[in-house]
Amino acid sequence: MFKGRFFKGAVLLGLFLASFLAFKQEVLAKSNSNQEIPVQLLGVNDLHGGLQTNGKFVMDQVTVNNAGGLARLGGYLDQEEQNFKILHPGGVTLRVQSGDMVGASPANSALLDDGPTLAALHAMRIKVGVLGNHEFDHGIDQYLREVDGVTPSTDYLNNPLQIQAIQQYPFVNTGMKMLIANVLDKRTHQIPVGYRPYTIQKVTDPKTNQSVRVGYIGILNTNLPGIAKKYQFLDEAQTIAKYDNLLRGKGVKAIVVLGHTGAVTQDGQTTGDAVNDLKKLKQIDPNNSVDIFFAGHSHQYADGWVDGIPVLQAGFQGKGFSEVTGSLNFQTQDFDHRTLNATVKPVYSAANDPASFKKSLAFYEITNIINDANQRVAPIINTKVGSIAGGQTISNELSNNKESQAAYVVVDAQRKIANQQGHSTDIAITSNDSIRSDMTAQGDGSVTLGTLYNMQPYGNSQPIVELTGQDIIELLNEQYTKSQLYFLQLSGLTYHFKAASEGGQLATVSNVQVDGKPIDQNAKYHVLTNDYLSTGGDGYLAFTKGKIVDNAGQDIDLLTAYLQANSPIQVPQLNRKIQD
Repeated sequence: MFKGRFFKGAVLLGLFLASFLAFKQEVLAKSNSNQEIPVQLLGVNDLHGGLQTNGKFVMDQVTVNNAGGLARLGGYLDQEEQNFKILHPGGVTLRVQSGDMVGASPANSALLDDGPTLAALHAMRIKVGVLGNHEFDHGIDQYLREVDGVTPSTDYLNNPLQIQAIQQYPFVNTGMKMLIANVLDKRTHQIPVGYRPYTIQKVTDPKTNQSVRVGYIGILNTNLPGIAKKYQFLDEAQTIAKYDNLLRGKGVKAIVVLGHTGAVTQDGQTTGDAVNDLKKLKQIDPNNSVDIFFAGHSHQYADGWVDGIPVLQAGFQGKGFSEVTGSLNFQTQDFDHRTLNATVKPVYSAANDPASFKKSLAFYEITNIINDANQRVAPIINTKVGSIAGGQTISNELSNNKESQAAYVVVDAQRKIANQQGHSTDIAITSNDSIRSDMTAQGDGSVTLGTLYNMQPYGNSQPIVELTGQDIIELLNEQYTKSQLYFLQLSGLTYHFKAASEGGQLATVSNVQVDGKPIDQNAKYHVLTNDYLSTGGDGYLAFTKGKIVDNAGQDIDLLTAYLQANSPIQVPQLNRKIQD
């Protein structure tokens, strides 16, 4: 009897406790609803003018094929905002970018100095951004004029059709606030004119008129020797700590970092420069108030947490986007970290997700921007310059030995034409990052100028650097350090390599030959490369040991001349790097 009463009492007590907890949660929710405002942050990175670009998006263990396209990216951003506001009436959405919106772009954006991409950013309502390294390509003064809707200078161009196309393009004022906190002009020792280290944006509840101020700090990766000629880089973590402290002094505690510095999530583990920056920040100031880190630069997928801070990077060329949701607390003037959720989402193709985006203004605006851009550049890109034997497409995919057929066409072209034009060149070297697409053939096997611009959108100058044989061996070994993301593509040079057994090397090279002869470590060789690599870009510091002795002109001109004189060209064999 006693046992039955005890059981019944325990059940009643349990029901009472459950009701009490539910009541408490309801009261807490109502209380929080008065104290907090729901907020959503949508981030993009490394668009590189990819108006219509699509491809693989590797998201740790998941690969999404045919991802990308800025019209669909705009559609997804609008769709995510609509869904958020259905769940959170009165919530506020903030849209940001973390660098390299322009530069290394396909022809329909590059030939118009990326005016269409900036128009797309305006259609996406991106309000705050940081400088990436490619915003420096034509000068950050010129980039800022374009951001503000001013037609840029065309003094650097030779093609009259392109000059006319840019001068006639309707550049739009994007309204973006551009940040850079850790770059100083070497002449003035100040942040470049027109830029700011941080900005403060007020988020206001439309019902109660209460608000929280959100601070944004913008930083750039410091391993950029080409840019370092004119600008001084400050340590990323120390810079974040400085402006985090300054913002807190102004009463701003909700802080977002827009960092054009990389991260990657593999097997559930997130690493990279952005992670290192946050760990160093924690050492400098354990009580810092950084809440969110939007990363960029390394073109990889990152979706992880570091000391309670979400770190996100959505690949590149619009293949994905980052989303953080949560709430801002009016009393603490900070993010409520209990509410934060962060994820990276892919931009599926229409075939994989036939979403119509009927309610997305951005989707329709960007579709029109792209159609307009294609019409404007058509007279330039449709010019035929040569052909490929058999009408094949020459792939830019890296082999297991990190060789690219398309890149080998490029370096072979550069070496051959440079020598024909009177430049003394023994070797030509580029990196796979310098070649951005396949060499595609039309139905008749022809190759257009537009294809060449898609392959080489940088407009790189081609200096010739004098290096010793030993410098070249060191350069080749720099491919196989654990931090290296990009691999050298070679003309006039072959080598063997094998896995390394110790140290920081993944592999070591041997049996290096120049035009079929063993390399002389003490001899001097003329190496044609691009201006970015020649200054130690992509971590190839051995280039800085040499001296520039000549310049062969611009990459696109050398490749064009090669196709015009040698078509139909053959598909190169991948046999210049041999694994033992």
